[in-house]
Amino acid sequence: MTDGESDEDTPWDRDRRKLHPLETSWVARYELLKNHGYLLRPRYRPGWTPSWPASERDPEFYYEDSLLLLHSKRLDANRVSDGKPVFLKLISRSSPEIEIGRLLASPALQNDPRNHCIPVLDILDDPVHGDRAILVLPLLRQIDRPPPATMQEFTSLVEQTLEALVFLHENEIAHRDCAFDNIMMDARALYPEGWHPQFPFRVSDFKRALPSRAIREADHISYYFVDFGLSTYKKCLTTGVDGQERAPELSDHVPYDPYKLDVHILGMAYKRFFESVSGAAAPISPMSNHVPQIYRASDFKPLQPLTDFMTPVDPAARPSARAAHDRFKEILAEIPKDELTGRLIPLDGETTSERIWNDIDHFLWTWLSRWTSKRTSKPLV
Repeated sequence: MTDGESDEDTPWDRDRRKLHPLETSWVARYELLKNHGYLLRPRYRPGWTPSWPASERDPEFYYEDSLLLLHSKRLDANRVSDGKPVFLKLISRSSPEIEIGRLLASPALQNDPRNHCIPVLDILDDPVHGDRAILVLPLLRQIDRPPPATMQEFTSLVEQTLEALVFLHENEIAHRDCAFDNIMMDARALYPEGWHPQFPFRVSDFKRALPSRAIREADHISYYFVDFGLSTYKKCLTTGVDGQERAPELSDHVPYDPYKLDVHILGMAYKRFFESVSGAAAPISPMSNHVPQIYRASDFKPLQPLTDFMTPVDPAARPSARAAHDRFKEILAEIPKDELTGRLIPLDGETTSERIWNDIDHFLWTWLSRWTSKRTSKPLV
């Protein structure tokens, strides 16, 4: 959460058969949400009783309604009209997410193909706290679940996010927190059965494990910027130190350029995929989930000039979003096709048998994909 308010976690060492006070506040929102067409999970419905016997020692592995609320200001629901899952986010009425969300939903901006920003589906008055609102958003998935398996898949993420940053800056919007955790994927094409919002490795009804899928199985994966809680509109200078990526210029007192900040943060997001970034040069904010290195840095060497171009310590030395996008296209044109389509090797390596099997599997998928149909999904809006 980046709306200036803390997002309290509920304690895990408590009786799952009883609702925590932070959970009962969501029960108090049940009727309003239902009247607007959104249905909370059984645990958050009035009169809920546990579905598991008192003798069950580990209900969290078998009973969906035993899952505890993870964050006090975030939950999920199903849209009654079509059964689709949505994400609910409790924010301050003064949060820029409301203004920015409405601006991005205007016809001129919503229809721009470069608008890779999560759409706000609804804004509701919070019946519990009068100074808050409930944002209703599409349910998305973390960008490394599953991660790109080839350089080509990764460059699709880079292309879409750089294009989105150019779009935002052209419209005088600075995200100010476009870090790794605030880029998400629309994975509905990969998982048409859905996934559980709180336990993303199980299907939506919690009855079985989510099947293993790869990005290559989808015709197209869309990536989106989320969380505009720190964003600014029509401001060339700003102050503040909040955010997941601790950029060098962040200050509560010395104004800085939010657009150059965005370029640095996004460049660092790319680095999080393929470099071990640590130490004083690029500390990770405690607000962020630490992202472990996923791939060998050597596999991404062709993209290092781009991340170096985007992340100088001096903001004045950084390019604009458009210049970064242009540089990316130049670099992409120079990468041989076999490097783009080649399989990325996990950082922890492979045994000989694993390498042989994975190479065969990748070759067959690449060859068959020329003729087989791929999974698709409708636009978010």
